[in-house]
Amino acid sequence: MITVDADKVKEIEQRLGEIRKQAPVVLSRALNRAAANAKTNASKKVRETYTLRAKDVNETFSVRKASRGNLSAAVTSRSGSIGLDKFKVRPLEPRHSKPPKSLKVQVRKEGGAKKLVGAFVASVSGNKVFQREKGSQHKKGRSGRWTELPIKRLFGPPVPEMLDRRSIREFVEQEAAQTFDKNLEHEIKRALEG
Repeated sequence: MITVDADKVKEIEQRLGEIRKQAPVVLSRALNRAAANAKTNASKKVRETYTLRAKDVNETFSVRKASRGNLSAAVTSRSGSIGLDKFKVRPLEPRHSKPPKSLKVQVRKEGGAKKLVGAFVASVSGNKVFQREKGSQHKKGRSGRWTELPIKRLFGPPVPEMLDRRSIREFVEQEAAQTFDKNLEHEIKRALEG
């Protein structure tokens, strides 16, 4: 969240002089640019560290824009755990004839893929990664095949947890602050010239 305090508003009013009433407009525009920058950088940094696609990261974000009456902007990421199928999984297609003994899953780009013994891919509203729970019982399904139940879907970390990594958070905050300062100067100049 980026917020402007009363001292900053007074400073901008002084710099604007005769058009001091435009201070809230100038500040809100700079805040909104900084929020847009924060969202872009947050998505970029998460994808540099994790094997997620931009779509899967970006759909977790919401942006609350600043206005003349509310000089604060916020970028929020909300999501639960993300299915392992959204990360790098090999193979990602169900294999009915001979399922693999283990899947290879790579959540973070560093460190490479890890084997998940007993995990498998099944098509349930799209391909998803599952694992049989310990003590599974053999049951005959509707298809006439024997299956082991119960099974559980496997998940990776949620995007907000990824963003909470210190290196990512500090980079995003620093870049947003620089964008705010740069755009504030631009908006002040535009108001004075306009």
